[in-house]
Amino acid sequence: MSTLGKVLAVFNLLIVLAAFFYFFPTDWGTRQSWAHSYFRHELVLDGLPLDDQEKDTEGHIQKDKISEADKKQLFPGGEPVSTQMEEIKKARDGLQGEGADRLKEILSTMARTGDERDEILATPAEKLQPEAVTRIFEEVDKAKDPGSLRSAIAHVLFNAYDKDRKEKRLLVVIGLREYTREVNQEADNLIAMAARVRRGMQRDLSAFEAHYPQLVKDIQVLNEKINDAKKVLEFQDDLAKSHNSLVMRRTQDVADLKKAIFDARQATIRAMEELTKEQKLYHQAEAEAGQRAKENQDLEREIRQREHVEK
Repeated sequence: MSTLGKVLAVFNLLIVLAAFFYFFPTDWGTRQSWAHSYFRHELVLDGLPLDDQEKDTEGHIQKDKISEADKKQLFPGGEPVSTQMEEIKKARDGLQGEGADRLKEILSTMARTGDERDEILATPAEKLQPEAVTRIFEEVDKAKDPGSLRSAIAHVLFNAYDKDRKEKRLLVVIGLREYTREVNQEADNLIAMAARVRRGMQRDLSAFEAHYPQLVKDIQVLNEKINDAKKVLEFQDDLAKSHNSLVMRRTQDVADLKKAIFDARQATIRAMEELTKEQKLYHQAEAEAGQRAKENQDLEREIRQREHVEK
């Protein structure tokens, strides 16, 4: 190669290096911006990282890629979290103070089969409460792989969240993919439960139709017995009214008789008092008569004595 060719080659190399160092910061910043935008879109689809150890394909910790600004955007006005397990811990702590009825409601909505739901609803809330929280998070605690753990977290939060948190936090925490899968699973469960209820209703209807003629006969017999009982009751009512009237008359007679007896007793008492007074007067009269007789006898003796003396 000629000297001019070497000079031109070195010159071209210098131009390339200058262009590289000039455009490299801009390209790197653009690449980082695109990468973070892609990560944010992945958050929308997949939700928050499962835990503190989850890494991306390049070995970076996923939760470290969520900045404070991202958290404020993801949880406006709420308490931000970085992982789904952190949200599960907050939900578990929040349910520790809930009442027995609320925990029973969550367990019943989490039931995947009609039999399981019926069993929970038939159990008193107080008997479910001691281990209700453990039972709610049982699938989360027993999950052995990321897929089953994500599914268990979505199932718990979907049923444990109230309406406000379900609207504001659920999609952010579990992501659109898991949210859609959980909604479809809940719908399938409800469809299966509804089919079970319809089958039970059909069995009850068939059993009712089989026993319907006999039930009609039994109802007719019972109706006749009721009519007879009504007639007997009416007769007994009339008889009771008659007896009540007679009792009232006899009660009045007794009252009148008692009053007559009382009046007679009062009259007898007054008569006895008058008789006692008369007896006292009689005794006084007898005493006075005796006294007068004695005086008369004394006067007669005195008169005889005087007559005797004059003779």
